[in-house]
Amino acid sequence: MKIRVTAAAVSFLILRSIIFAAPSWSETYRERLFSVLNDIEKAGPTDKNTSALEDFILSHPSSPVTDEAISRIASIYTEKKDFKKASDYYQKLLENFPASPYKAESLYGLGYCRYRMGDMGGARKTLKEVLSNPDSTLTLTVKAQALLSALEEIETGEIETVEKGVRRTHIGAILPLKGEYSSFGENALRGILLAANIFPEGGGEGGGRPQEGVEVVTEDSGEDEESARKAMEKLSNAGVVGVVGPLLSATAQSAANLARQKSIPSIVLSQKEGIAGRGDYVFRNFLTPKAQAKAIASYAIRTLGLRRFAVLYPENSYGTELALRFKEAVKKNGAAIAGEVSYAAEKKDFSSELKTLFAVKMKEELRGRRRITEYTPTAGIDALFIPDYYTTVAQIAPYLAYYNVKGVQLLGGNGWDSKELLRLAGDSIEGAVFADGFFPGSKRKGTEEFVGRFRKTFGYTPGILEAEGYDSATIMLSSINNIYANPGGERLSDVREALKGSIANTAIEGATGSIRFDSGGEAVKELFILKVKKGNIVEVETPAP
Repeated sequence: MKIRVTAAAVSFLILRSIIFAAPSWSETYRERLFSVLNDIEKAGPTDKNTSALEDFILSHPSSPVTDEAISRIASIYTEKKDFKKASDYYQKLLENFPASPYKAESLYGLGYCRYRMGDMGGARKTLKEVLSNPDSTLTLTVKAQALLSALEEIETGEIETVEKGVRRTHIGAILPLKGEYSSFGENALRGILLAANIFPEGGGEGGGRPQEGVEVVTEDSGEDEESARKAMEKLSNAGVVGVVGPLLSATAQSAANLARQKSIPSIVLSQKEGIAGRGDYVFRNFLTPKAQAKAIASYAIRTLGLRRFAVLYPENSYGTELALRFKEAVKKNGAAIAGEVSYAAEKKDFSSELKTLFAVKMKEELRGRRRITEYTPTAGIDALFIPDYYTTVAQIAPYLAYYNVKGVQLLGGNGWDSKELLRLAGDSIEGAVFADGFFPGSKRKGTEEFVGRFRKTFGYTPGILEAEGYDSATIMLSSINNIYANPGGERLSDVREALKGSIANTAIEGATGSIRFDSGGEAVKELFILKVKKGNIVEVETPAP
């Protein structure tokens, strides 16, 4: 008996065997994820099982249980206070699994992470989505509402009127919180909030409300003088005793002028010249071109013993200002500028500039069939100062070896401070020295304490904006503590007058070093002198002034 098996019958038999004999794909995914989650439940999150969970998500981006895996890894990183990674995973879940049963929980998690990272606008928006989500549990709704209330107190909370008594620990912050420069404002705000102890040390998800008596009231400076002036007016009417900001140079002058008119002690975070004034209500705590140039010139001359300097600078505001200040500092220290050349900001080929600076002589000769060109620099130059950013510096540095320039010390400003400089420039940048206003790897006591607290709170390594915001708020709050031990009901004008004098006489060991103000309201501090050593950026010890 012959049996004829058609192609359709074969297909049916194969399909039937898959349906009834083999385990479903869903079952396979569930078993693998169960194994990983079971290990996490028993042993707690370890590097091994956390990596296994991330591998599962990467290998199975759209399985029926991947949303649960993402939710779990996000909560693990939240517990570890790595809020950047946690928020990335929460965002991934919300984008890839919009109908997930973990959506409401992820919305709250994302809002909380944004709050802890200082993204107040993003946090507020996400928490409101929790409240409007019909699938949110009552517990999530209560937590979201509590956190939203804390945000409103920080950002737009109304302060008791002056008639009800002066609230001495209410300080204002004027920063760009919207638009193109909002990330700068958020960075500085994180430092200010840390100084004000807005986030309890080691606080969990239920934490985050400001400590009693301390309020930071923020206003968006916008990107123009009028917006910043209105922001200062609002804070003045709210009764704050002092203000940190503005940050942008374009907004600094009008706010500073109004602070003088209203007698509001203010610590401005701006490079703009002419902001601070002698015996004034306006102080300035920020890295300036003049401070950078002074620090690097002093180190090169007094510590390294260099005497003849060349300057190669871009034709933009950053380069021309730093070059001018550096030349002034060199001459003030009794050394000489042996040459200077500028270049267009977008230039890529620096042959002519370097040949001019170092008076390079060229000699050509035939060696067999090959034409050999030899370059000999003839200018007596000890050091080359390049006030530009690391991307351009990495293009310039290799030219020195090409033109046989040897033994010349490379010097720069804060634009050099990037690990990308090491990757792009390689050995050609070895031994270079530059100045910056903050270095998170420093062993200075105040810096180490700040970096440790910041990482614990926000989950990433801070930069100079976070550090300057932190130090300015610390000075403001320390000055308030210096003049008041207990709450009282003095007139606001008397409090502000006393605070002005206290700021002028307060010194702290901050994130950016030891800080005090001179008689002109300018911050006095020792900048960080950094060096490229064996392929790393390290801080060098400087002699006591």
